[in-house]
Amino acid sequence: MKFKYLFCFLLMIVTNVILSQNQKKADSIDTVIQSSKVDSVKAKNYLELSKLYRFDDPKQMLLYSKKALELYQITNHHKGQAEAYFYQTSYYNSIGKLDSARYFMKKNIDQLLLARDTINAATQTSNMAYFELADGNTDKAITMLDSLTPVFIKYNDSSSLARTYIVKSQAYSLKGYKSLTLEVIQKALSIYRNLNDKTNIAQSLLIIGDQYQSGEQDQKAITAFKEALELYKRLNNKIFVAQTQSYLGDSYLAIGNYNEADKNLNEALQLSKELNFNANIGRTYINLGRLHLARKEYDKAIDFLKDGLNLYQSLRIPHNETRARFNIGRAYFEKGMYSNAIENLDQSISISKRINDINRLKDALYYKSLALENLGETKDAFLAYKESKLLSDSIFNEKSQQKISELQIKYETEKKEQQIAMQNNEIELLEEKSKVSNLQRLLLGVGLVLSLTAIGLGWFGFKQKLKRNKSEKEKLDKELEFKKKELTTHALQLAKKNELLGVLKSKAEVLKTDRTKTNGYQELISTINLDLQDDKNWGNFTQYFEQAYKGFNQKIKEKYPQINTNDLRFIALLKMNLSNKEVASILNISPDGVKKARYRIRKKLNLSTEDSLEQMVQDL
Repeated sequence: MKFKYLFCFLLMIVTNVILSQNQKKADSIDTVIQSSKVDSVKAKNYLELSKLYRFDDPKQMLLYSKKALELYQITNHHKGQAEAYFYQTSYYNSIGKLDSARYFMKKNIDQLLLARDTINAATQTSNMAYFELADGNTDKAITMLDSLTPVFIKYNDSSSLARTYIVKSQAYSLKGYKSLTLEVIQKALSIYRNLNDKTNIAQSLLIIGDQYQSGEQDQKAITAFKEALELYKRLNNKIFVAQTQSYLGDSYLAIGNYNEADKNLNEALQLSKELNFNANIGRTYINLGRLHLARKEYDKAIDFLKDGLNLYQSLRIPHNETRARFNIGRAYFEKGMYSNAIENLDQSISISKRINDINRLKDALYYKSLALENLGETKDAFLAYKESKLLSDSIFNEKSQQKISELQIKYETEKKEQQIAMQNNEIELLEEKSKVSNLQRLLLGVGLVLSLTAIGLGWFGFKQKLKRNKSEKEKLDKELEFKKKELTTHALQLAKKNELLGVLKSKAEVLKTDRTKTNGYQELISTINLDLQDDKNWGNFTQYFEQAYKGFNQKIKEKYPQINTNDLRFIALLKMNLSNKEVASILNISPDGVKKARYRIRKKLNLSTEDSLEQMVQDL
């Protein structure tokens, strides 16, 4: 899941130029080129045509950027060469040739440095962080972005600062820090809304939708995608219209709205083919395959999935290749063609191991165990299931660590921001003091000296008190963060315990049907049932929760007396920003049970269909 959308966001290397797709304007520029005898004028207008065709016809963009580059190289015009290289980078990104895109991006940065254009060189360097992400160098990308931030602040370049936030959000996403990802991209969105930069508003919304989608919050994802799609259509930005429709179709598929999914995916496929947008064609093929799989149209599903597989093999994008193989395996499994299923699942397993895609590996092993079981190969089925289960436990532990690390990063970030704010206040105070003129000091004389002495003593006392208050606040903040870490860890332990007990219970029930005369299995099931219903763990959880969110439960009870204990547990988990899947595991209920609980609570809270339950809980 981490790498599902990384390639697409490499396309988001943006420029501040406002584009138009007006054919009349293109003809007018071409007329200027044909009538001019000055190379610099021709080169400049070739770049104008590159800008004009960037999202509408990438091949034309490449052609005109090459013509501009040839003319600028003759005159050794560094800034012109840099811009030509930029459009060549954009083209190779759009067709999925990342090595070529990286090469021309480096050329672009070199020319900007020769032109002594520091701010644009920094901007393109921030875009280079995308390539570090593609290579798996996430920490290096974050360090690179952090080093560029002071440059953008110094030059008061809010647009480039926002772009840095976008890249940083992708880095956080790859590390599994969901709330940090959303927090950073919201900063970028806020800047772009202030600038009324519609292109980047749409791109920020697209990333936000992606985050909600990967967190299984598809209704929120659909809201973000629809706003982004509307903006892209107004801008006539066809590449991102196609990409957004593919994502939108994916989320409609997730919530079971197959008609909307079908509509958006087919429109995305048609437009992507017109644009030769291969990466999006492959993604949409796979999504259409998953749609037909959900509709139990297995032959159609396999055809679409194989088309997607062939395209991703030609583009050499292994993360999507293993995704295609996995879904083909699933389709064959549902058809009852278990040998074909195992053949494709083994391919997915092999690729997933090579690229360290643990989530895909876990799922492929699980389906392989089911296929082997249906073929009567119970020993191999058990081994595959065991390996899948071990990976599931490993993923669970990794997510627990990610949540704790994310809390630590938040704490350190807030602490740094507080320090910076205090330093700025002190600087402002000193600057105000320095404005006192020499004449004022002379007139004040001895009285001023005495006054300053008294003020100095008072100021010293005030500073000491401020330091003590700051120290106490930091101590309380640390205690609160620790309580939140304990709370998160305890909740995740509950989920793991219930998951393991659920598996044991299922196994015991299977054994019970095979050996009806043995009462030991019934006793085991009864014991597990008691453990699953044990309130002691919930008592501990409630204690931790009250320490981390003081007065929250009491406020709920006072405002909504109809809320019962089970409802309070559900609301507490929403307050912690846990996904539906995590909530279901902790409460030991099915996904349908989560939906029913949400409906019941919304009714008790008198929420309308437009009101967000999550937002209401966060606001309390």
